[in-house]
Amino acid sequence: MLCQGRELFELGARLARSGTVAIGSAGGERAKLLARAAGCGAALAGGEVRFHDGTCAACGVWLVGYYGFAAALFVRQEGEEVRVHLHDRAGRALDAASLPAAGEAGAAGSWDLLAGADCAWAANRAGDRLTRGGVAFVRGPAALTMALERMGWTVTKRPLPGGTVFTSDGEGFTLTVERNGSRRILPGADALDAAAGYGEEPRAIPAFGPQRK
Repeated sequence: MLCQGRELFELGARLARSGTVAIGSAGGERAKLLARAAGCGAALAGGEVRFHDGTCAACGVWLVGYYGFAAALFVRQEGEEVRVHLHDRAGRALDAASLPAAGEAGAAGSWDLLAGADCAWAANRAGDRLTRGGVAFVRGPAALTMALERMGWTVTKRPLPGGTVFTSDGEGFTLTVERNGSRRILPGADALDAAAGYGEEPRAIPAFGPQRK
C-alpha cells in the first residue's frame, strides 16, 4: 500500500509537467486514496488537477478531450487488485516511463472537482441523435445506459427475446452489439460514441455537456 501510494504520488508529480490532469477512481476506498495520492503529487509539483466522479476510464478520456486537458488517470480497484489507466487527450495509452521527470516539490498548483461527469459524457455523445430504439439490455458503465435511454432505447434489467444486447468492456472503451443471433463490434471513439452511431437518425435537440471553463 505504501509503495503504491509513493508510486502514484510520483506519477502525479511527473504528469504535472504535461499540463492539467483529470483523475478518477472506482471500486473502493483504496483506489480513491491512491487517486488522491496522484492528485497531491501533481498539485505539489505545481500542476492543475481536476478530480471527476466518472465511473470508468473512458469517461476521464472524454473529459480530457472535451476540455483540452493533457492526460487522464483512472484508478480501478477489484478486490485486492488495483489497476491504473493512463491516457492522453487523443485516447492513446501513455507509458509512465516516457513522462518527463518531476520537478521539485513545494509548488502550489490547483485542485478542483468536476461533478456529474457520467451524465455529461452521456449527454454529449447522445445529445443530437435519435435511434429507431427498441428494447435493449446493457452490460457496461452507467453512462452507456444513460446515453441509450436518451437516444430512445427502452433498457431492461435482463435480456429479452428480440431485443438488442449492448456489451461494453469494463472501462467503457469498446462496444459489442448482439441482435437476432448476430454479433459485431461497433466502431467509435468509446462505447458511448459507438452506441450513438448505431442506427442513428438526426433530431432537433442540441447536444449539451459540462460548461467549458
